[in-house]
Amino acid sequence: MGFLNNLLRGPAAIAMKGAEPETGALPTVGDAMPEAISWPTEEDFAGYVNGMYCREYAVRVVVDFITRQLASLPLKVYRKNADGDAEEIRDGALARLVKRPSELPGMSRYRFYASLIRDMLLEDRWLCTLGSNRSGGGNTLRRIPADGYSLTANGFGELTGVTISSVDGNKGGTYKLPDPRIVLDIGYIDGLNLGDPVTNVLRSLLSEARAMAKYRRKVAENSPQTPAYIYRPKEMQWESQEDYDDFVQALRNYQQGGGREGAWLPLRDGMEVRAIGELFKPVDMADLDAREKINEQVCLAFQISPENIGFRSGTNSNISAYKEKLWNVELLPYLVAFEEALNLTLPEAVGEPDCYIKANLDAKLRGTMETQYQALHRHRPAVYDHRRGARTARPAETAGRRPADNPAQRERGRPAQPAGRRPDPERATRREPERQADARRIQTPLHV
Repeated sequence: MGFLNNLLRGPAAIAMKGAEPETGALPTVGDAMPEAISWPTEEDFAGYVNGMYCREYAVRVVVDFITRQLASLPLKVYRKNADGDAEEIRDGALARLVKRPSELPGMSRYRFYASLIRDMLLEDRWLCTLGSNRSGGGNTLRRIPADGYSLTANGFGELTGVTISSVDGNKGGTYKLPDPRIVLDIGYIDGLNLGDPVTNVLRSLLSEARAMAKYRRKVAENSPQTPAYIYRPKEMQWESQEDYDDFVQALRNYQQGGGREGAWLPLRDGMEVRAIGELFKPVDMADLDAREKINEQVCLAFQISPENIGFRSGTNSNISAYKEKLWNVELLPYLVAFEEALNLTLPEAVGEPDCYIKANLDAKLRGTMETQYQALHRHRPAVYDHRRGARTARPAETAGRRPADNPAQRERGRPAQPAGRRPDPERATRREPERQADARRIQTPLHV
């Protein structure tokens, strides 16, 4: 909405105002036509945060990586019991709200949390409102885009209120903070800035990347397909003006498509094709290397290793060490900020102040599927607990019983024989005929 307002108040308003004819004067054919609406250029569009996300490759990749990792984490609700231990709450107002925060069409739990996390990464703030669902028996959350509200603060940088705009018949309003209906999170605050996204410090780097990309496109469009020129001795005279015109026309035809089609220009006597030599080469700009360096700087600005994104080569031979660094060093601060923002308002607002929300980080740190299988089946088989929605180890008493020990063998200090295994003398007696037959075969000479 803010982008559209700026557009309509700027070039569009000037164009519409210039298009209005003056009173008493009819336009003629010779009158100048009003200028069309001047849409933002690439540079202007990149000034908006949503434009930076939509058109800047590195920003899009890094933001999507962080968003997908955090939004895919399951959020659970816990309550401290009398012993001080945390027990999971599966049926409650807060648990139902966390499981399905929005009832809008196509807005799943993953998509809703991803939109809030994306707002925090791009705008350094996010806001949603708490209200009743359609049935009236629960609560629902509604995300407000960054350009759909405005925050107010005092001279100490303390938030005092929020004004939500009216859109499509939905009445907005001004709310005095704190308010249980307003759930928000905001990063950097001072007297003038209410949220300072990290994308602001990337504008100069990204503008440099756009300039190099534009240069590379121009070079690809206008550079010669063959890095050579035609040499003609000055003492050789043209036979006639017609001969000169024919050669010039042939050269123009060759420039239009001959180099791309593999043809070659017919040369006159004495002409030579010489290489350009050590003149300026586009590769000397090293724009591709600079692009990779800029991508790495974007990753570092969001506190993410470029190796995890794929912008820099690296090996992840140790999966556990990779996950440990990714979640405990790089993504954990984002996750803690998101959890605390939800716990600051939601539990008390839905009437469960003794509950709290916590992300199930074990879902990402439990290792590969192979290690999970080995851990669950090492001692006893695993079953799928449909109530918990996870694989659990079967109790020992139901996993099968070991045969009872033989008291006589236990007294002699020998372990009990497993069920179905014959004693050693009996097995030796049964194998004696087999050994005698093998001995006879070895002693029998071979006949050619």
